[in-house]
Amino acid sequence: MRNPPERYLQTLREHFAQAPQWFDAKAGASEAAKAASGAALTTYQDGQDTAFQRWFHFKEAFSPEFVTAAVSSLGYRPQHVIDPFGGSGTSAITSQLLSIDATTVEVNPFLADVIKAKVSPLTADMLRSAAADFLARLQGTPADLGRLAHLPSTFVEAEGKDRWIFPSDVAGRLSQYLACIDAIEDIDVQRFFRVVLGAILVDCSNVYVNGKGRRYRGAWKLNQPTTEKLDEHFGRQFNTSFEDVLRFERRPRSRVAVIHGDSRTALRQVETPADLIVFSPPYPNSFDYTDIYNVELWVLGYIGCAADNTKLRNETLRSHVQIRRGYDAPVGESTTLTRTLSALQDCRAALWDSSIPEMVGAYFRDLELVLEQSKRLLVSTGRVMMVVGDSRYANVRIEVATVLAELARSMGFGQVTIKEVRQMRSSAQQGGEYQLAESIVELRA
Repeated sequence: MRNPPERYLQTLREHFAQAPQWFDAKAGASEAAKAASGAALTTYQDGQDTAFQRWFHFKEAFSPEFVTAAVSSLGYRPQHVIDPFGGSGTSAITSQLLSIDATTVEVNPFLADVIKAKVSPLTADMLRSAAADFLARLQGTPADLGRLAHLPSTFVEAEGKDRWIFPSDVAGRLSQYLACIDAIEDIDVQRFFRVVLGAILVDCSNVYVNGKGRRYRGAWKLNQPTTEKLDEHFGRQFNTSFEDVLRFERRPRSRVAVIHGDSRTALRQVETPADLIVFSPPYPNSFDYTDIYNVELWVLGYIGCAADNTKLRNETLRSHVQIRRGYDAPVGESTTLTRTLSALQDCRAALWDSSIPEMVGAYFRDLELVLEQSKRLLVSTGRVMMVVGDSRYANVRIEVATVLAELARSMGFGQVTIKEVRQMRSSAQQGGEYQLAESIVELRA
C-alpha cells in the first residue's frame, strides 16, 4: 500500500508524537523507543485540542500516540486492528489516519455514533451545504417540549420542580435543534450534527459530570444557561469539528467497521484476522459508565424509556453493582483471583455492597470472553495490548493486570508481559493515596 502524501504526513507529525517509521523516514529509533514506553500515553487528559479528539470531551481515553506506539511495536505494517471497547474512537481514527483497516466495538450507542462520525466520508462541501439548510430550517421550526416528553422528570424545568437540568426555554430550543437534525436526509451528515449537539449538552445545562457521576453546579439557579449560550456553543463546536473534516478531507480511506454492540458477544461477528488488538476496558471500580453519558443518551433519543436504560446497563461489562445480574466466574485458572475473591468474601460484612465479590469474579469472566475471541482472531505474529487499572475494596486490592495475565496463560497465550505505567489514586474511603497501578498487559500467540 502506498504511503500517504507528504502534506498528510506533516499533519500527522503535528498531531501525533510518533508515527510508524514506514510512514516517516525522519523518525529516529530514540523517538520510537520513547513513544513505545507507554508512560505518558495511557491517559489523555490534554487531548481536547487534538484533531478529532476535540469532537467530544472524554475524561478517560488513551492517546493516539499509544496506538501508533502499539502499531510500531509489531515491527511490520499491520493489515487490521481491532478495539473491543471503542470509547472515544482513538484506535479507529488513528488506524484510518495510518491507512490501516480497523474494527471497533462500542456498546454505548452515542459513543458508537461519535466514532462513526469521525471515520465517515464527510466533506467540507457537504457540511457547508447542510449548515446553510439547517440554519434556514431552524428559523422556521417551532419549539415543541412534547418532543422531550420521554425524558426523566428532572431534565426539564416545570412548575413545582426543585431541580432541573435544562431551563424550559433551553429545552424548547433543543427541541428545535433535534427536529432540524432529524430532517437531514444524509445519514452521515445527520450523525455529524447530532454528535456536535451532544458535545455541548452538558456545558449548556445546570449540571457537570465528574468521576462520581452527575452533579449540579454551584449556585446553578442563579447562573442558568440560555438559548443564546446554546446557539453560541453549537456554532463553535460545529466550526471546530468542521475544521478537522476540512483539514483531513484527503486522508486515507481504509476500511473502518464500527459495530454497535456488547463486546462479549459482538466480537463473534468479526472474521477478519487481526495483527493488533488494542483496548482499555472499564475498570472494576463499581462505577456505572453509562451514567457519564446519561444526558446525551436521553436528550438525543438513544434512550427512550427506563427499560432502554436497563437494557444498555445489562450490555455493559459487569464492573459495577448498580443493577443486579447473574454472576459467573472465569473458567480459566488464576491463583491471584482465587486468593482475592476469598479475601473479599472474608470481609463481605465490611463492603458497601455484599455483591462485590461476585461482581469482581464476573468482571474477569467478561474479559476472559473478550480474550477468547481475541485469541481466535489474532494472527501468529500479532499482539494484544490492554491498558488496565487496579481497584480496591475494603483494603483488598484487585490486581487486574496480574489476574488477566494468569487467565491469558491459562487459555494458551504463549508470551505474557506486564508493564506498570503509572499509579492512580484510590478512592477517598481508601485514603486517596497513589496506590493503584495502571498497567499495559501485552499478549502474544
